[in-house]
Amino acid sequence: MTSAPDLLIVGAGVAGLRAAQVAAEAGLSVVIIEADDAPGGRIQSHVVDGFILDDGFQLINPSYPELKASGVLPVLGLRSFDPAVRYVSDTSSYDLVDPRWRPLQALGALRHPQMSLKSAINVARLLGTIAFSSEDRLTRGVDCSAWDGLLAEGIAEETVAGVLQPFLRGALLDDELNSSWRFTKMLLKSFVSGRPGTPATGAGALPQALVRASGAGLVYGERATAVSATSVTTTSQTYQARAVIVALDGASAASLIGTPAPQWRRQSAYWCSLPKVDHAAQLRIDAVGGLWNTLDMSSVAPERAPVGRSLVVASAASDVVDPHITTTVARLYDVATSDVEVIERQLIERALPVAARPLDLDRPVEHDGVFVAGDYLQTPSIQGAMLSGRRAAEAALAHLSA
Repeated sequence: MTSAPDLLIVGAGVAGLRAAQVAAEAGLSVVIIEADDAPGGRIQSHVVDGFILDDGFQLINPSYPELKASGVLPVLGLRSFDPAVRYVSDTSSYDLVDPRWRPLQALGALRHPQMSLKSAINVARLLGTIAFSSEDRLTRGVDCSAWDGLLAEGIAEETVAGVLQPFLRGALLDDELNSSWRFTKMLLKSFVSGRPGTPATGAGALPQALVRASGAGLVYGERATAVSATSVTTTSQTYQARAVIVALDGASAASLIGTPAPQWRRQSAYWCSLPKVDHAAQLRIDAVGGLWNTLDMSSVAPERAPVGRSLVVASAASDVVDPHITTTVARLYDVATSDVEVIERQLIERALPVAARPLDLDRPVEHDGVFVAGDYLQTPSIQGAMLSGRRAAEAALAHLSA
């Protein structure tokens, strides 16, 4: 590095990359230092035997305000999934469909044995209210668990347990729905406001697009070992700058600069190959239990699988033995168990920080002169990570212009 940049950022995840983009657009010179050999942090993709896999069950929601503000959404070529959820048991299946997409098919929700007419009306009322509520309104009042929040909306316990919990546990990585109700409402708003999808090259396309948009210099393969307000020491050398942002996951930031460490949700992801399945562009949920959610990524992005094959990702709370995985995926997609092959098993101990109660969206972005970013400071989501990056960049800009 020939001269010191205005800003050094430790970590090339989406929080650090969004911070770099905001700072660069304000005219600062930016260098990002990343311990890995590629950007993305917890959002990366890789190729195995012609299949494009993500690190964990990853979807990108185009309704995220910060993603829209970044300007990279159009270049992602996002392939959207159907706004529908299919619940599959041993003997039957039920589809829950966004009525704005297929009004008549949405009435099929009443066939679900745990969805009464009263609960269906209350669910629709809740989602309608959430869709038109601001973040400020969604985060007012006393926070409680997602479970208690749903019951307080007049939704029957059997509907929460049999319909909403199976869906939300995969989104929150929380079997018991102990997560913040405030965050859960924000999550539901993102689902009713946009159709999540995947790029043809996997979720890793997002950080790659942010790298290009930021124009920042990147240093790969160097792990930060010490940080001050104006310097970063790595395993190779010491860099100087006018300001520093640490944009690492909460545990790594805690060990590096002493910020409070968050608790974590874990996730197991199983990537499976099976014969090409038609009409499978909706989330499929194992109503019997064991797995959380499954999704045929190749149903909307055939580039992610070899010709004639489907690429299904299945998520769970912890390790599940292979025979159960293959049997369950076969049942969910109506193929023979012998047709299902597990391509890769992933156990991600730090999949998402816990959305603790009460949800705090105003955590400090400065620690001992160093600015900080990461989804643990906002909400455990791409939106939360990118918003935290912008907040850190704006704080650094204010400091440098003072």
